Amino acid sequence: MQRVIIGAAGDWPEKSTWQALVEAADIIIAADAGALRMTERGIAADIILGDMDSIVVKDISKHPNAEVINMPWQNDSDLVKALHWVAENESISDEVQIDIIGVEGGRPDHALAAYAALFESPSPNTIIHLQNWQARAITESCEFHCPRRAIVSLFAVAPVSGLTIQGLKYELKDEKMDFSSLGLHNEGIGNIANITINEGKLLMLRETQNT
Repeated sequence: MQRVIIGAAGDWPEKSTWQALVEAADIIIAADAGALRMTERGIAADIILGDMDSIVVKDISKHPNAEVINMPWQNDSDLVKALHWVAENESISDEVQIDIIGVEGGRPDHALAAYAALFESPSPNTIIHLQNWQARAITESCEFHCPRRAIVSLFAVAPVSGLTIQGLKYELKDEKMDFSSLGLHNEGIGNIANITINEGKLLMLRETQNT
């Protein structure tokens, strides 16, 4: 499976989280000032894209082999622009793994927009990597190993039906969920967990510090 990493301009998790992702990536994308965050960590970007409103020429010059793509329109965030670029690149498979870093800190509306961007991704295999947490969108199913006592929280972004949870402390079968706190704080039991829905959009936040 191809792997793409997108680095944004927010706070990055610790090196133990991002280093393996960078090493595994086939394409490294810096979303606007994410290029500066990569420079600070000795990472060479393959692509720098965005509206270029938060980056200067000297920061770009530190990535001499990068393709620079100016996307000046303001309808999309730089993160969404990067996801669209992946979607439109014919050399990248629809089943690509997309790893996103650098969305923590800063304004709360930017943080919420980053989670919303998961539902605009061209690939269901898209994960936001936070400090000790991961976020991903579920529109059909998701299977993962969940260590004992690791927290898993689910939030219905659009009304969900047919929600089935297996392999976590609190299981469900064919339930409905609206946007609420109902899915807060489930727990792993050391097994493979499986979450499926028939309709809707589900945001999963899960703890990874014990993995």
